[in-house]
Amino acid sequence: MQVVFQMRYSYFGKSGWRSRASRDPARLFSEERLSKRAYFFEKIALASLTSQQDEDFKLVLLSSEGLPDRHKTYLTEICNDMLGSHRAHVIFRAPQKAGNCFRTYQHDALNSEDYTAQVVLDDDDAVSCDFVDVMRREALAMRSLFRTEDDYCYVSQAQGLSAVFDNDAYQLLHRTVPFNTQGLMLVARTRTRRNPFFTAHKRIAQRHPARAIYGNVPYFIRAVHDLNDSRTMFGDDLVQPEDMADVMTRFPLLNALLADHAPTALAAE
Repeated sequence: MQVVFQMRYSYFGKSGWRSRASRDPARLFSEERLSKRAYFFEKIALASLTSQQDEDFKLVLLSSEGLPDRHKTYLTEICNDMLGSHRAHVIFRAPQKAGNCFRTYQHDALNSEDYTAQVVLDDDDAVSCDFVDVMRREALAMRSLFRTEDDYCYVSQAQGLSAVFDNDAYQLLHRTVPFNTQGLMLVARTRTRRNPFFTAHKRIAQRHPARAIYGNVPYFIRAVHDLNDSRTMFGDDLVQPEDMADVMTRFPLLNALLADHAPTALAAE
């Protein structure tokens, strides 16, 4: 069972709800925007992947054919430096459905195993350090229940955190949202026609075999900031100071963020 993260980075194509920038190449590729996105990409998304206890996974990062060359170089180099070329697969494609890009690449280049756990990860979100280990075991458990080669199942970790950034400060809040982009995995044969970007996430449980996992342990961080590419909603259930040590153990990337931002939860002490 291979685990493959699928990530879009300033991709000018079709893949669900689209922000104003994603419909305008001038905005999408502006230097100011790309510079800010790179910060969250490195500090949150990539940092969470480098901290995985189970290092046996792949990242397919999809970006635009029209991305400025120096940013193409940056993406390739930073992914190779942090994950290694054996795990990082950076691809640039013309405008089309993102799901088609990921599916074709998986069929052509990542086809050595019969089954794949396709995991959605936005370029500014994070997964916990045990995410690959836990989700591989969940995927294997689902695989054991399949009875035909066409069987598949979506699995959603519903419990996570929202990190709300505001200038030099951020808040960490508890978040419980099943079948959202964060914590979402599709278990199916590697050469399946299915891909997480082909379906509306909010309707997965209505349209597909699906399982949501609830609990008290967070498995993802949803970053909320002024450059989000999708709708951002969050509650007011702050992570309390006494819980921060456990949270930082699950998300080591928060240690670096503390150097750049003042967390509201800690400031409350």
